[in-house]
Amino acid sequence: MSFKVLKGKGYECSTKGDKRFSALVAKLEDGRTIEEHYQCDVKGYDPGGRDWNRGKGKPPISSRIHLNLKDEYTNLWRRWANLNPATMAELRFLASGADNYLSDTFAQSPVNQAQALADLLNEGMGLQPRAQRITP
Repeated sequence: MSFKVLKGKGYECSTKGDKRFSALVAKLEDGRTIEEHYQCDVKGYDPGGRDWNRGKGKPPISSRIHLNLKDEYTNLWRRWANLNPATMAELRFLASGADNYLSDTFAQSPVNQAQALADLLNEGMGLQPRAQRITP
C-alpha cells in the first residue's frame, strides 16, 4: 500500500482538517512546534526561538542554504512520529479510508506536512504503536 498526496483530496493534515497533523500544532520534545523548529532552527531565522513568522516564505539564511529542506522537514516529522506512534497508526487508518491520500490545503511546495507524513507512512511508520518497555 502506497500513500500519496493530492491537494484538496484525501485526509486533510492541516489546521483546516485534523489539527494534530499541522506543523503549527504538532510539538516536539522541547514544547516548540514543528513550524517553529523548521522556520527558526532549520532555516536559521531565530535559532532556539519561537518567531516562526520571520522565516515563513523565505529561503534559508545564507549559512544554511546547503541544506536539503525537504529532508530536514521530514526529519522533524519523524521525530514527532517517534514521540506519537499511536497517532501515526491512527493516521495510517484514517488515510486508508481516503484511498491512501493525504492533503495539505495550504501547501505551496514539496516541503509540506502531507508529503512528509506520506513519506513516513510509506517507510512503515504507524504500522503499530510502539510497545511499552516494562522494566522488572
